[in-house]
Amino acid sequence: MRLSRAYCAAVLAVAMLVPFSFATDPPAKFSRSNPVTEAVKKTRPGVIAIRVPREGERDMVGSGVIVDESGLAVTNRHVTGGKKELKIRLDDGTETTGEVVMTDADLDLAIVQIKTNKKLTALHLGPTDDLMVGETVLAIGSPYGYDATVSRGILSALDRKIPMPNDITMTGLIQHDAPINPGNSGGPLLNINGEVIGINVAMRDGAQNIAFAINASTVQGFLERYARKISGVKLGVKVEEKVIDERQRVIVKAATAELKSGDEIRLVGDRKIANVFDLQRALWHKQPGQQVELKVNRQGSEVVVRLTLESSQGAGSAALNAASVQTASER
Repeated sequence: MRLSRAYCAAVLAVAMLVPFSFATDPPAKFSRSNPVTEAVKKTRPGVIAIRVPREGERDMVGSGVIVDESGLAVTNRHVTGGKKELKIRLDDGTETTGEVVMTDADLDLAIVQIKTNKKLTALHLGPTDDLMVGETVLAIGSPYGYDATVSRGILSALDRKIPMPNDITMTGLIQHDAPINPGNSGGPLLNINGEVIGINVAMRDGAQNIAFAINASTVQGFLERYARKISGVKLGVKVEEKVIDERQRVIVKAATAELKSGDEIRLVGDRKIANVFDLQRALWHKQPGQQVELKVNRQGSEVVVRLTLESSQGAGSAALNAASVQTASER
């Protein structure tokens, strides 16, 4: 009988320990990563903080977007305060300066060359002809000097027109409700894929989360003007931008002896091509007489064309050597 009681006590002790051991197990963990966190991780290194010293006042604060790895960035013209030299802080905390190299008061846009020897992260200008009201958007900037602040919202409306303080009416703007504040100006408005669909420019005074961004197509046109200004060569191929499978593509519009209408340009040298600005900056610092390799997708096959560049000031911009056209399988 004593043995039986001892056995029962042991069984009772084990029974009491079992739920206790379960209670101390750590809770199940789920991935906290989602499309928003992935988009932020991918794009934050391409956003800069801008500070403009003002005598007797606090620095003017704004943001900017790196659009080329060499340190070319775009921001609002009003962020520059009309100054030529700006203070720049990169996402990794590096402080440097930037020079304003081009502005457009009507568009409220400015291009800044960051002074650095680093190869920076450039953000991709995404397609804007398939924007959807209600889609998720993200804003990154330096509201009130809090660098790299992320806010989230939806695209509220398209093609808005608003009067600006300089008596210019801006058109074709994107309206969204991602919270922005002074200091967000010049920073990117992103879609869920981390593509820049706009540059934040204004918010409605006295309202809650009524904000506006310059459409990325307007920004790209502005950047293309700058690219034409500094490049001495061009491809001389007529192209158009199309959105295929929710991705922006550069398509050959008019056939040449070597390129067919409908060819999709994917690479110039080692640069991926997604828009006309990419195509132009692939030729920066090139000289007439140099060759570049062009890879295109032709009905599912990769075709390689080598171009001998000529001066953009001469008759014809590029000579295409027919003998250098081959499929990837022939290389």
